[in-house]
Amino acid sequence: MSYDKELGKREVEIDILARVLDAFSTVAGWNLTDDWDGKAEQIEGSPDAIVGREGKPLGVELTEICDVDDAESYVAEAYRLAEKKSASYSRRGLFKFPIALAMYSDSVPLFDIWRSLAEAVYQGDFEELGFAEIWAVDFSDGYYSPRDPRRPADLFCFKPAPLFGIYRAGAQDRKPFG
Repeated sequence: MSYDKELGKREVEIDILARVLDAFSTVAGWNLTDDWDGKAEQIEGSPDAIVGREGKPLGVELTEICDVDDAESYVAEAYRLAEKKSASYSRRGLFKFPIALAMYSDSVPLFDIWRSLAEAVYQGDFEELGFAEIWAVDFSDGYYSPRDPRRPADLFCFKPAPLFGIYRAGAQDRKPFG
């Protein structure tokens, strides 16, 4: 891959990371900082970022969910990606501190399928993976608008079990356009 293409890919990843972290701060109430106690060694390419949460390092790994159109295909693809990344991270010994997997998508809006999504998930599968937390982030244009604080991304937590479910800023019946 050429240097310019790699640089462009990294800039897109930085923009996506900023939108994901903004959603976690706004919707899930994460208090993120650049500071943490101890040392978390950044290993080239994994995770995509390390942030501070409650004074401790938290890795954030990003991955895109593509080609899904309903809850069942969403869960199947989310699990396939999470299992693949978890196996890779375990094999390389990267789970030295907590890492959250953030899976983003601009296809089907999470709010439209969240009940079916919750029913389609067998939580035990996700709990067995090495990530401390596994989240879906909705970048579809149904209920989300980039950089508009009135329309932050909806989130769905797959893991840990106590946080399982939909996370949405504002009223549950928030209209898509206002």
